[in-house]
Amino acid sequence: MTIHSIIRHIIFTGLIISIGYSQDIVIDYDGNEYHSIAIGDQVWLQENIESLHYSDGTEIPGVVAYGEVERNSRIYGRLYTWDATMRNETGENVQGICPDGWHVPSNAEWGILEDYLGGASVAGGKLKATGTLYWSSPNMGADNSSGFSALPGGEYDGHYSPHIFQLLHEYAVFWTSTEVSTDKATERYLAFDNAASSPYNWYKSMKYSVRAIQNSGTSGLKESLQNAPHSYFLYANMPNPFNPETTIPFELKQSGHIRIEIFDIMGQSVKTLLDSKLSAGVHQLVWHGANQHGEQMDSGVYIIVLTGREAQQTRKISLVR
Repeated sequence: MTIHSIIRHIIFTGLIISIGYSQDIVIDYDGNEYHSIAIGDQVWLQENIESLHYSDGTEIPGVVAYGEVERNSRIYGRLYTWDATMRNETGENVQGICPDGWHVPSNAEWGILEDYLGGASVAGGKLKATGTLYWSSPNMGADNSSGFSALPGGEYDGHYSPHIFQLLHEYAVFWTSTEVSTDKATERYLAFDNAASSPYNWYKSMKYSVRAIQNSGTSGLKESLQNAPHSYFLYANMPNPFNPETTIPFELKQSGHIRIEIFDIMGQSVKTLLDSKLSAGVHQLVWHGANQHGEQMDSGVYIIVLTGREAQQTRKISLVR
């Protein structure tokens, strides 16, 4: 697939989009893009759910961005009560707030993921994004060897008063579909000061992040991703939309030659931000909205394309003058 055709797909379709040798992109009702990744026999989304609507267009009740700051949703996804996450259903394989073909993972499915990564005591480190750009120090054990790229989106305490946002940069807390009682369900959490992935049964009125897992047998996505390299990950730029500049974070699992370009919606390269070898770790670039000649670009949708030896990753960004 050429860069031009990739960009046309990203702009004009709402389907699952194959990007070279890398992850497929899943687009929800609101147009939010998610990358997918195979870990063992499971396929997960690489970002937290950001939806304001269920897949049929119905509004999701009570959904918030951390601190009511909208740009946080572009990085960490949104926070949901358990009932909203499940769309007031109970049981396993419930779609809830997830895109079509995906569902809210059960506690048992999280356990399968952790077992594949060597057990719950070390799985958290293998699930967390590396470095301290997002996570508070020391971000213990984090190597993101799974490619899951978990970010610490914190929580909204909807149970105890006063209701507050808390734990941003320190904890990633995810709802599972596993109900414990009429008022409690099981969460999974990762912490900045621990390498474990841990379960906890807590109140459904809390608002947590959600990751989606693919339904079994819905497509050949798992087979197409199992041999895909997990060497790179392009995080959401901050802010988006932006003016006059935006920061573009990305992660390399190992050193290598990386090229990062900005394309317009016609598939034309307007700016090369990077074309060199970098060491492993989390890096960031800044785009000031100018083209290769230093001329300011017009308002509109642009595409960040990260290209390595084995794969490409893309993200859609918006410049608003």
